[in-house]
Amino acid sequence: MLPDLGAQIEKWGLRDAGFGYNIVSVFGSQSTGKSTLLNRLFGTTFDVMDETKRQQTTKGIWMCRGKDMNVMVMDVEGTDGRERGEDQDFERKSALFSLASSEILIVNLWEHQVGLYQGANMGLLKTVFEVNINLFGKKATDGTTGRTLLLFVIRDHIGQTPMANLQATLTADLNRIWESLSKPAELKDTQLSNYFDLAFTALPHKILAADKFESEVQNLRTRFVDKNSPDYLFKPAYHKRIPADGVAFYMEGIWEQVQTNKDLDLPTQQELLAQFRCDEISAVALSEFNEQAKSQKRPVEAGKVVDGLGAMMKDWRTAALTRYDRDASRYHKGVYSRKRADLVSSVDTTLSPLYLGQLKNLHKSCLVAFKKEMLDGMKGEGYSFADVVAKARERCEGTFSAAAKEATIEDTDWSWEEELALLQEEVGVVADQCRKDETKKMVNQIETSIKKQLAEPVELHLNCPTAQMWDKILQAFRDVLGKAESAYLSKAASEYPP
Repeated sequence: MLPDLGAQIEKWGLRDAGFGYNIVSVFGSQSTGKSTLLNRLFGTTFDVMDETKRQQTTKGIWMCRGKDMNVMVMDVEGTDGRERGEDQDFERKSALFSLASSEILIVNLWEHQVGLYQGANMGLLKTVFEVNINLFGKKATDGTTGRTLLLFVIRDHIGQTPMANLQATLTADLNRIWESLSKPAELKDTQLSNYFDLAFTALPHKILAADKFESEVQNLRTRFVDKNSPDYLFKPAYHKRIPADGVAFYMEGIWEQVQTNKDLDLPTQQELLAQFRCDEISAVALSEFNEQAKSQKRPVEAGKVVDGLGAMMKDWRTAALTRYDRDASRYHKGVYSRKRADLVSSVDTTLSPLYLGQLKNLHKSCLVAFKKEMLDGMKGEGYSFADVVAKARERCEGTFSAAAKEATIEDTDWSWEEELALLQEEVGVVADQCRKDETKKMVNQIETSIKKQLAEPVELHLNCPTAQMWDKILQAFRDVLGKAESAYLSKAASEYPP
C-alpha cells in the first residue's frame, strides 16, 4: 500500500490540498460491518461481507478517498479474525498505524460487546495505547502532533441499555486500561485525555430497523461533512498538520517505526486473553483472601498473640493459590505463571504485617512472662537465682521460637531470628537488673549478719576490758568478715554469674 500511496494521493487530486484534507480510519472485530459503515458514511467502495458466508473481506489496510470530500478513509483488517488465528502481529501493527496516522479512529462494536474485554478489543487497545505512548507520546505532549478522536460507534443498539450507561462503561474501561499502562517515567502522570478525546454514537440494527439505520447513518455522515454542524468531528486539534503532498512520506515513517517496534511482538491474542482472565481470576481469589486476612488484622494490631495464626495464614494462602491454579492454569502458561507470581506477591504483602505483628506481640508477651516467672521464682527462701534465671530464660525463648516457627510460611523469605535476638537482649537486661537487685539484697543480708555476729564479742570484751581487748575485738571482726566474704564470693559465683 505505502509505496503507491503518493501516486494514489495525486490520482485522487489531493496532492496540492495542503492542510485541506482529513484522515479517518476504522477499528473493530471482524464482520462487524466496518466496511459497510465506511461506504455509507464516506461514499467509498470497500468490499463488504456476504451476510450468508460470514467471512473476512478486508485483509490488510486499504485506503479510499471519500466521495466528493477531501477525506482519506482507511479500512483496517478486522481484529479477532479466525483466518489469521494466533498470528496477529499484523493486526497489532495495523491498529497502531491507523491510531497514529488518523485524526479520527472509529471504533466499531456491537452493543453486546460493551463491557467485554475481548469483544470490545480492550486487550488490543491496551497494547496499542502502550506502544503508542512509548513511540509517539512525547510528540503529543510537546505539541508536534495533534490529538486523536476515538469515536465509538455502537452497532445494533436496541435502546434497552441507555446510551449514557454504555458511554460510562466504555469510558471507565478506557481509563482503567490507561492507568494500567507501562509508561515512560517522564510520562507516568499523563492521562488518557492528554492524547485522546472520546465521542460516542449508536446505530440501530441494519436489517431489522433498516430505515432508522439509514437515517442515523446520514446524521452521522453530516457530522463528518458539514463544517457548520455544532457536532462537526474533524476539528483542527485532530489534524496532524502534515501537508497533503507529504502524507505518503509521513505514513511511511510511521509504518517503519511500527514495523521495527519490538513491543508489538509481545502479546498474542491468546496472551491478551490470558492476561485479562488471569487478572480476573486473581482478583477474585485475592478478594476472598483479603476478607479472611481481615478477620485477624484487628487482634494483631491490638497486641494480641493469635493462637494458630500461622496455620490460618497458610490455609488462606493455599486456598487463594489453589483457586487461582484451578481456574487460570488452562490459559497461556507464561502469563499464568507471571500472574501467579504477582498473586503470591500480593498475598505475602498482606500477610507480612500480620506475621511481623505476631512476632512483636510474642516478643512482648514472652518478656512479660519471663519477668513474672523471675519474680515468682525469687519469692520465699532457699531458691537458686541461677536456676530461676536459666529456667525462665529457657521457657521464654522456647515459647517464642515455637510460636514464631508456627507463624512462618515456608516458601517465603520471612525470618524471626532477628526478633529472637532482640528478645534475648531484653531478657538479658531484665536478668541483669534482677541480679543487681539480688546482689544488693545479699549484701544487705551479709551486713546485717556481720553486725549481729560482732555485737556479742564486742559487748563481752568491752564489759571485761583487758590490755588485749582491742586486739581480740579486731581479730573477731576479721574472722566474721572473712567468713562473710567467703560466703559472698561462693554464693555470687554460683548464684549470680556474670
